[in-house]
Amino acid sequence: MVSIFAFALIACNKDEDDNNFPPPPITYERGDIVETTNIGVFTPNDIQQIFDASNTPVLFDLNYDVTVLSISYYTVDGNDNQILTSGAFFIPQGTNDVSLLCTPHGTETKRDKVASVSPTNSTEGIVGLMTASMGYFTVVPDYPGFGVSTIMHPYIHAESLVPCVIDFLRASKSYASTNQINLDGNVFLTGYSEGGYMSLTTQKAIEEDYSDEFNLTAVAPCAGPYDLKGMFDTAVLVNIYGNPAYAAYLLTAYNKIYNWNRLDDFFNAAYSSKMTGLFDGSKTWGEIINQIPPTLSELLNPAFVLDYNNGNEPDVQSALAENTHLNWTPQTPIHFFHGEADSIVPFQNVLTAIDVFTSNGADDIQLTSIPGGTHESSGLEAIVGAIEWIESFDEGK
Repeated sequence: MVSIFAFALIACNKDEDDNNFPPPPITYERGDIVETTNIGVFTPNDIQQIFDASNTPVLFDLNYDVTVLSISYYTVDGNDNQILTSGAFFIPQGTNDVSLLCTPHGTETKRDKVASVSPTNSTEGIVGLMTASMGYFTVVPDYPGFGVSTIMHPYIHAESLVPCVIDFLRASKSYASTNQINLDGNVFLTGYSEGGYMSLTTQKAIEEDYSDEFNLTAVAPCAGPYDLKGMFDTAVLVNIYGNPAYAAYLLTAYNKIYNWNRLDDFFNAAYSSKMTGLFDGSKTWGEIINQIPPTLSELLNPAFVLDYNNGNEPDVQSALAENTHLNWTPQTPIHFFHGEADSIVPFQNVLTAIDVFTSNGADDIQLTSIPGGTHESSGLEAIVGAIEWIESFDEGK
């Protein structure tokens, strides 16, 4: 009797243990959505008022209410480690058969100045409201280092950034399929500055590795540093650059990405100790500029400049070459937009890209140059031109 009772007690305890045993951990795939937060619904009138407040004309018809969602999703970093990142979906209401429009954002330094926090926090968020009201399912990835991600942003580092764009496109397709949003199969890419660079590098990745997932229709890169190494070579050679803060951002980010631990080598002593704190996501671009000298010669260590110009900085030069993605033949139509007087991303960048692509056999490339346009002044004209061109592929919307 005792043994039977003991057996029953053991069996009972075992059942309780089984019931209380923690479930196996959830395994996420790239592009899996973890959390969705509704930021709000914006009417065409709401969107018009946002543009009016900044004295910016709306040159397109605003037809639809727009639901804005903040999305957290999984992707991988440059070392293929799983990371959590975020972005925003801008979804038009009351229309069917919509195209996907992805607008990777331009240079940013403040972690919360992204569309997933507030659609009015960034240029890309405001553009997302407009294009979604035009009828596009517009998606704006934050990138690692922004939104929910707390790492230092891997600035203009393709291997760290392309996966988050690809996986946000995957997340948008998954969301559409489970929420009765009919995608027409077209995918468009456009962006300005770092966003222009990301549009082109994402195009390369899609054409080479993800063409079975995405029907890339057209790409409109604007003012991007496509010839990254050539641009840096020229700046260091003449020791003159339009805004040294961009060079500081790039070198500080690469120092982290490539584990160089060489900030004291790159920058003059008055500035090297500041760099990590300047670009940790806590400061706005304006706050950073106020702490960076106005000339490249004041910022960079003369020994680094001399070594670089003499070919004695192989690691830095190799990293820049690795992130200059011109060694391919684009298949998707491209329309570049670039200011002719851009001193941040010189106009030569786009000329070099077109020359290389044409030599490689690409035959569907256009360029709209903006006479007298600087990096700051060309943004509106470039983005408007890009959207007008994209609209020509979607005239039935």
